[in-house]
Amino acid sequence: MSPARARLFTRALRALATVGFVGLVLGAVTARVVWSGESEIAESTAALERGDAYEATVRARRAAGWYAPGAPHVRVAYERLGAIATTAEGLGDRDLALLAWRGIRTAALETRWLVIPHAEDLDRANLAIARIEAAAPRPPGTRTEPPQRIEQRQLAALLRDEAPRTHWVVLLLVSFVAWAGGAAWAVRRSSDAPGAFDVARARAGVLVALLGVALWVLALWRA
Repeated sequence: MSPARARLFTRALRALATVGFVGLVLGAVTARVVWSGESEIAESTAALERGDAYEATVRARRAAGWYAPGAPHVRVAYERLGAIATTAEGLGDRDLALLAWRGIRTAALETRWLVIPHAEDLDRANLAIARIEAAAPRPPGTRTEPPQRIEQRQLAALLRDEAPRTHWVVLLLVSFVAWAGGAAWAVRRSSDAPGAFDVARARAGVLVALLGVALWVLALWRA
């Protein structure tokens, strides 16, 4: 095998090893998430069988937080929280209903990234929380607004998005990759010749790294 082919073969093996390692790590993380979610759902089911609706709600909320795309325990958790909330609201148990609806809302917000996987569940929970809060009993003489206006104000507060804006988060990630990649490129290009350090060859990588730093600072400030 020629030296050029040997170097190419070595690089291919390194790339495959890197991909395999990343896949192994992702697989281990996914297995941990699914195992934890299924365990919480099992505990939630056991609590329901004991008649402990509060514990069942708390456990289902934790299961929803162990999010993995397509994991069956996530859908079960959201459906269970919705069922508990609806039943509790129908029975007049305001505290349990709010606990379940807030569990849906918190889980949906915790597991969002570029998108909100459970956006419909989040909207449903926001509407329910606003409705229940607006109907809450108040001391005589303090309720001067109609319930509809209170509900609108509550809903507006729930819909207020104070999380980092998605496009700036994406730019933050891209700029970090440019920063790290440009620096690595500069080091590699400048040291191609044995025993030499060629600044001119490293110029492009340095410029990419500097651009990445500038964009990273901008994205960090605006996100």
